[in-house]
Amino acid sequence: MLEMIPFTANKGLNLLNQVNGLMQTFTDEVKETLPKVYSKDLIEILFKLPYTKCQYLIDAGLGNPKTVGNYLNELEEAGFLTSEKVEKEKQYLNYKLMEILENS
Repeated sequence: MLEMIPFTANKGLNLLNQVNGLMQTFTDEVKETLPKVYSKDLIEILFKLPYTKCQYLIDAGLGNPKTVGNYLNELEEAGFLTSEKVEKEKQYLNYKLMEILENS
């Protein structure tokens, strides 16, 4: 059982390093590709969960429904997110983050 402690710790550290690396790459690419959309708060929200929706951005004070909808649509068009309609609203998936989480 004690052998599992370092194994689990190393696995968790590896996962954390992968997510941090992706977050940094994502930040750099969004800054370069969509400088008007980029904000530190936006990136943090996109990495809080593997999916997001407009309401999360509105609740964080990043803009009104139209503005945050435009941000998410631009991120999707640039290939950073994918969307899926769930019931009445669109949810945006950070698919690269999801891949890391699924493979861990």
